[in-house]
Amino acid sequence: MASSSFRSAVASASRAAPCRSSTLNLARRTYAKANPKPTTIISPTPEDYDLPEIHLGNDHPSRYRQYYEDTLQEDLMYMTYNHRLTYKKPKEPEPPKPLTPYEANRAPAQVNLRPRAKAITYATIPKLESIIIHSMVKEAITNKQQLLNVIMALRAITGEAPGGGGRDASTGVQVVRAKQGAAAWKLREGMPVAAKVELKGDAMYDFVQSLVDFVLPRLREYPGVPIAPVSGSHLKSNMIGSVVSFGLPPIAMGLFPQIEGNIDAYPRLHGFHMYFKTNMKGEHAEMWARNLLTGFRVPFYRQ
Repeated sequence: MASSSFRSAVASASRAAPCRSSTLNLARRTYAKANPKPTTIISPTPEDYDLPEIHLGNDHPSRYRQYYEDTLQEDLMYMTYNHRLTYKKPKEPEPPKPLTPYEANRAPAQVNLRPRAKAITYATIPKLESIIIHSMVKEAITNKQQLLNVIMALRAITGEAPGGGGRDASTGVQVVRAKQGAAAWKLREGMPVAAKVELKGDAMYDFVQSLVDFVLPRLREYPGVPIAPVSGSHLKSNMIGSVVSFGLPPIAMGLFPQIEGNIDAYPRLHGFHMYFKTNMKGEHAEMWARNLLTGFRVPFYRQ
C-alpha cells in the first residue's frame, strides 16, 4: 500500500514539472512580444540635452598675491610716496602772442611729450599688470616643427591655455610670425619664428613664485638683472616705461619644477626673455618697477 502511494506521488510530481516550465516559457514569449528589442541604436541629438554653464574658480590661494596685498603694498607706499606730487601745480602762463605772420603760421616744435609722474596714493601703488614670456627659435626658419619644443615648455611652465580656468583673458601660448623679411637669414614675412605667452592675475604671481623659489637660486654665477648706469637720464624712454625686462639661458628652463620632473619629454630647451609690466608711468617709473620686483626677491646689480 505504501509503495503504490509513493509511485503515485512521484508520477504527479513529474507531471507538474513540465507544466511549470511551459508556463514560464509562455510568460517569456508574451513579455518579448510586448517589449520588442530595438533593431537600431538611436544616438542622442544635441537638442536632446543642455550642458550647464560651468565657471571654474580658484582652486588654491596665490601665496605671492597674498604677500603683495598684505605686506608689500604698505612697504611700497612708504618707499615711493612723494608729497610734492600731491600739490597742484600752478597754472602755466599763456604763450606769447605771435608778432608776425611767420610766427603765427609756423608749425610747433617736434618735441615728444613725456608722461607726468602720478601722485602715489593707495590706488596708484606700484603693482604688476602682466608678464610676457617670449622665446625665439632660430632653427624654426628652416623647420617650423622646432617650435613645438618651446610651445610645450611654455605651456608646462605657465599652465596657460586659450580660455583656461574660465578666464576669458587667457589667450594661451601664441606663435609669433616675422613682420619683415631678411634675405641674409633666409627669413620671409609671415614665417613662424617664436612663441610667447602673457600671464595675468594669479597665474602671473604663481610664475613669479616658481621663478624666485626654484630657478634663480640654482643658477650658477648668476649676478642678477643689470641696472643702467647712474649717469643715464631719468627721462629716457626706457626709464619712464615702467617695464623691466631680462632674459635667462636655456639651462634655466630646465630648472622649473614643471619641466624638471619630466625633462626627458623635451628634446631641447631654449632661452627666453621676460617682460614685467607695471602700472607706473613717468619719471622714475622704472625705479619703482625695480623696487616692486626687489620685493619679490628678484636680484639686481649695477653695471
